[in-house]
Order: sequence, then structure tokens, then C-alpha cells
Amino acid sequence: MRLIKAQTTNLRSIKAKGIRYDINGQIVLDSTDAILVPKGTTAQRPTSPANGHIRYNTNTNEIEGYQNGAWRKVRYKEPNTVGIIQQNVGSGDAVETIFGPLASGDSDYPAPAAAQNILVFVENVFQISGTNYTMVQNPGAQNTITSIVSVGATTVIETATAHGFTTANLIYVTGVESTIDDAVENLNTDDSSSPGSHTITSIPAANRIEIAVDTAGGNTGNYIASSGKIFKSGTSTGPYLDGYYLSFTSAPPLDKPITVLHNFDK
Repeated sequence: MRLIKAQTTNLRSIKAKGIRYDINGQIVLDSTDAILVPKGTTAQRPTSPANGHIRYNTNTNEIEGYQNGAWRKVRYKEPNTVGIIQQNVGSGDAVETIFGPLASGDSDYPAPAAAQNILVFVENVFQISGTNYTMVQNPGAQNTITSIVSVGATTVIETATAHGFTTANLIYVTGVESTIDDAVENLNTDDSSSPGSHTITSIPAANRIEIAVDTAGGNTGNYIASSGKIFKSGTSTGPYLDGYYLSFTSAPPLDKPITVLHNFDK
């Protein structure tokens, strides 16, 4: 028996009950019933997801889509189910200007889109974004060592900002200098021969710290400018955890609580 062969493999007329593929390349669902999307646990997500994937997550009981490189819940009502969150980010000490990290309680959008999308109060005084505060990301990254001012029994380090550190904090230093067997190398805890942490003995200025480590005989000229960083011992973040923070133009007064209201932008 001879079979009649189709002239093309692109028929533009694939049809089934409730579904068709039209001449414009659209998949059209004519059914009045429903579509059942793939479903499974978080662990069963595709190993190589692509933007546009959609599925039902049986762990969260939410429809989720892969959007802009990340899995996100498909929202079904506004505002989000988290609602308005009140967060206390600490109290003023008349010195510190950085407060956070901000936590909206929304795993999909943990940070506000802009500083004006949150309400900020110092005690009961409303703060104006751009005037009283701005929003910064990962302020701990600012703690780059700009210079080693002096060496000796107590070493003085100049940094972009000493905010977030206090006297008696244990810190470690990375990326200090290039010349081996120099006493300044004792600061650098990347070196296995260096101590694991140093104690801050004093903060003499907003951009200086003194630490209890003897570098007598060291050559500050061996320091590679702006290559080193200061971290709190046991962390890799500096004095602040990663995240978004409020940065006030002037330090909030002593003992005044700082409150943030989130999720007005959702």
C-alpha cells in the first residue's frame, strides 16, 4: 500500500480537545475547564530552569514561576500575604549612622525597591528619604584599609570607616602587604603564621582603629594601598552582615528607637 506523505512537517493545524496551534504559532486553549501544571517539591525543581518555567510547589503550596533568573511565587492578591511589617533596627547612640539589615519578611522581595518605599521613624519623628537617610547595600564592604598609620606594640590602621566596630571587638585583617617576613605581615591572618584575630583597643577617630598586635620593625611602605579589609572575627562580612541598611545623614540621638515599616510598595 502506498501512503500519502505530508508536504511539510509544520502543519500549523495541530488540534486536540481544547487545544490548538494556530497559524501565528500560538498555543490556544479553548477549553472551559482548567490546565494542570507540573507539580512537585522544591527539591524537584528543574536542575536547569529557564525564564518562563511555571509549576506548582507542593512544599509551599504556591504556584511559582522562574523569572529573571530566580524562582518566585505567582502572586494572587495585593498586598502580599506578609502584610505590613514593623521592624526595630536598633536605638541611636549619637555615633552610629548605619542601621539594619532591613527585613521585610517577604522572601521574594526582601528589600524595598527604593528608600522612599519604606516609612522610617526615629522614636516618633518621621524621617524623609534623601534628606534624613538613604539606603545602602552591604556597608561592611566599605571597611577597606586605606593605610597603616603606625606600627609598634599597638598598631594604628586607617580605614574607610570605623562604623560598626567597638572597643574589644575581635577582628582579622586580610590583604595587608606584599613583602614576606615583614612584621606588618603579622596583621594579615591570611598568613598561617599570623594570629587568628586581633583585639580593638581604641577607636581614636571615625576612620581609625588601634589594635593590640606588635608589629614593631614593620615597614608601612610595604602595605599595598587599599588592598586589605577588616572583618569581625568569625565572619566574612565586615562589621555588618550583607543586606540593605539605612544610612542616616547624622547619627540618631542616644537611646532613640529606630523603626521601619515595610511592604508599602507591594
